Amino acid sequence: MLHARKLPALILTMLMPFAARKAQAVAGQIEFQRDVLPNGLRVIYAPLHQAPVVHVRVVYEVGSRDERPDRQGFAHMFEHMMFRGSAHVKPEEHMKLIGSVGGMSNAFTSFDQTVYVNTIPANQLEMALYLEADRMASFKVSAAIYTTERKVVSEEWGRKQNAPYGTVLEDFLKTAYTTHSYRWTPIGNMDHLRAAPVEELQDFFNKYYVPNNAALVISGDIDIERTRKWVNRYFAWIPRGDVIHRIAQKEPVQTEARRIEVARSWPLAMVLIGYKLPPYENEVQYPLSLLADILGNGAASRLDRALVTGDKPLCAHADASHSALADGGFLALNAQVLVGRDPADVEQRVRDVVADVIANGVTAEELDQAKNRARVELIRGRQTCEPIATQLGQEEVFGHDATRVNTELASLEKVTPADIQAAATLYMSPERATTMIVHPDPARAAREAAGAATRTAAAPVAPSTRPVEARKVEFPENYPADPPVAGEPLKIAFDKGTESKIGDITVIVMPDSRLPLVNWSLTMRMGNHCEKPGQEGLAALTQNMIGRGAAGVSYLDQSRDLDARGIDIGVSDGGDFTRISGSSTTDQLDYAMTWTRNFLLKPNFDPGEFEKLKSSSATQLIRSREDPETVANWELDAALYGQSRVGRHATVESIAAMTLDDAKAFYKSVYVPSGAILIISGDVSVEHGKELAASLLKDWTGEKPPTATYDFPPATKTRHIILIDRPDGRQSMIRMRIGAYDIHSDEKFAGTVADRILSHGIDSRLGEYVRAEKGYVYSVWGMFTPSRNAGHFAAGTETSFPTTADTIEAMFKVFNDMRTEPVTADELANTKSRVSGSMAMQVQTIQQQAEYRVNGILNGYPVDYYEKYPQQIDAVTADAVQTVMKKYVRDDAMTVVVVAPADKVAAQLTRLGEVEILPM
Repeated sequence: MLHARKLPALILTMLMPFAARKAQAVAGQIEFQRDVLPNGLRVIYAPLHQAPVVHVRVVYEVGSRDERPDRQGFAHMFEHMMFRGSAHVKPEEHMKLIGSVGGMSNAFTSFDQTVYVNTIPANQLEMALYLEADRMASFKVSAAIYTTERKVVSEEWGRKQNAPYGTVLEDFLKTAYTTHSYRWTPIGNMDHLRAAPVEELQDFFNKYYVPNNAALVISGDIDIERTRKWVNRYFAWIPRGDVIHRIAQKEPVQTEARRIEVARSWPLAMVLIGYKLPPYENEVQYPLSLLADILGNGAASRLDRALVTGDKPLCAHADASHSALADGGFLALNAQVLVGRDPADVEQRVRDVVADVIANGVTAEELDQAKNRARVELIRGRQTCEPIATQLGQEEVFGHDATRVNTELASLEKVTPADIQAAATLYMSPERATTMIVHPDPARAAREAAGAATRTAAAPVAPSTRPVEARKVEFPENYPADPPVAGEPLKIAFDKGTESKIGDITVIVMPDSRLPLVNWSLTMRMGNHCEKPGQEGLAALTQNMIGRGAAGVSYLDQSRDLDARGIDIGVSDGGDFTRISGSSTTDQLDYAMTWTRNFLLKPNFDPGEFEKLKSSSATQLIRSREDPETVANWELDAALYGQSRVGRHATVESIAAMTLDDAKAFYKSVYVPSGAILIISGDVSVEHGKELAASLLKDWTGEKPPTATYDFPPATKTRHIILIDRPDGRQSMIRMRIGAYDIHSDEKFAGTVADRILSHGIDSRLGEYVRAEKGYVYSVWGMFTPSRNAGHFAAGTETSFPTTADTIEAMFKVFNDMRTEPVTADELANTKSRVSGSMAMQVQTIQQQAEYRVNGILNGYPVDYYEKYPQQIDAVTADAVQTVMKKYVRDDAMTVVVVAPADKVAAQLTRLGEVEILPM
């Protein structure tokens, strides 16, 4: 029902649980059973026996809508604090235990919910249930927990503020909503957190984090009766809470258009027009979600045709997002304006598109195409246990009926063009619009709010005015004192498929008939690494041209045809390979393969499309220049790899110099069969797969692909600190690298163990010291990154200005501790178990297995490499980990890039060495 189209990344992050809704697969309904425990906890069991993996999800119906206007951010704080231990679980032990068996544990907060997720090997289900029940029953807030995690939240807030377009949602909501608590975002207000004493947070927990305000969803390879016994043992005894009375005030119906124009230090102007929606369970969400698809999904959508793909494009990108929330939500139309175009013209065109829907509706053809896309999305959303649990939890809590997951497709199918026109007329009339225009202002100084995170991180906890009163619970007699952890990790078998040859091309078919879905990829043996100096960006232009019309069919007609059938075909570049990938439902497979052949052999190379593509590519490069992470990585690439192709990047100038003949020549030289790999996986027989391969590859000819040279400069022997001056930055972005081994070295096994010890989870060495103990950062990582032609060790984080040098020194300390002393036996054992267990997470679908298969071929691995991979990890010794760290991770020879205002951090960085300052 809720098809969210791409707003900026922050909005998608905030709205992820609402934006990721899927419709129902024709292949069958979701099988599940539902219980309600005496304490009010709703429990859903959804078996899925395709892989030995289980997803455990606890959905608390509490989010930013439940916060007082002067205490914004409480729900988000609990997302962090509830990993800090409970009656039988030590601080950070939850993530540590889940990670040690190869699982993943995390949490997120949104407007209406806080969700705790655990994806684990199936034999560890009881442990996950124990851990979630323990914190539901007995978490207690303390000043120490609050102090540390508030620092982390303040760094997360700063990271959001620092990102290009990072405050889009914040700016929009405070104008769109006047009364309801949707007028602020879940990230919170740092000044409010600074003013809140501990007892207020404990009261918040006592009220909302109770069984009768939660749903527990368990999806995956489960035995329902055995799981039900565990659920009753660990959850049924927890006392229910008081009846919850929601404090959010009802938002009045908007009767006058609203408008906000802001100047931001963003590279492109933006136009965003949003319309508030009715509550989540309202049936009008179905036509509105289909309308969002018609307006903003793909090159044939109404917004794209009006703004992006026409003869005189105004925008680099345009889309629509339908995001239903418990008490409303919004439908937003978003457009990023091309350099030199007038935002007023863009705004008028967006309004014209909406007005046309209200006046004339949508066509039956448009609606049928949107319904078909919904059907295909739904099938893709049923591939693994996590999205199934997401859908069930969403409908149980906010749709008030989990069975809606199995009626959604029927509800969508019933929608008529008249329904969509009526919904648009009611909810998208001009007086209901909230318009936000963002004007780029690169010289704009950082707002005063940039200091809020620093003030909060440094402030002591507000003094208590009364005792902290945790919920009083008595655990049952004979309740286990320790989490139940299963013994041996699961052993995973990798599907190798049926391999054959067509000339010099390897063909592999991997059948799996569980869902009516097929994926394929054709991988060729060269990519942008063979670009000549001055041609940086040519591979990307060429790959995009391959998808912009083929076999004499225009880009618009091609997009309309493929979108209508739910067929995805795309081209990607991996440096030393190029790939054409596709996905479709089974009934569209033959037709989709015909189009894949058109992409491969009959691209139009239309001159008009080429010029439009060059313009949009240059605009995106301009935007990239304002992204601190992109800029940092460009500097690091140049520092390590010099003027080799790996060290060079596309520029506006190199894009401008490209000609259509250049793209045609690149296509002719790179899109060739020599050494290519075709993998077809999913609902297809081996025989049919071979037939499709033969048809696709028939008469495909070409010379051997060009070779690439990798002449890297000698490694530096001294520390190099580069400060990129970003005057309007809100936070310091830190990235560092040093050269290391490539994929062919057996050092990769010890390096993988080192990666996990350094970075995996809150209990990792970097996480424990830099994040948990020091509170400098929200997240921090360090890992080896080998490729087929090069390799390096990289690390990174974001922090506030005053702690920039401290954070770098703290990271260096963690690296040097691993260099000077062997890792502990417990660390080594846990990491080996973690790596082995995580294999189950990574091969849940046949498509994931296919990706492993093709990567193994590209890397030159034996066919059983991944099956034996756990044995290779198990053979790693503590000395081997120390050796690989000593050999490569030397902070005295690292290149460190910091993106931040020079006047705020330059002085402190000098204690680390000489600082080279570059302009942003």
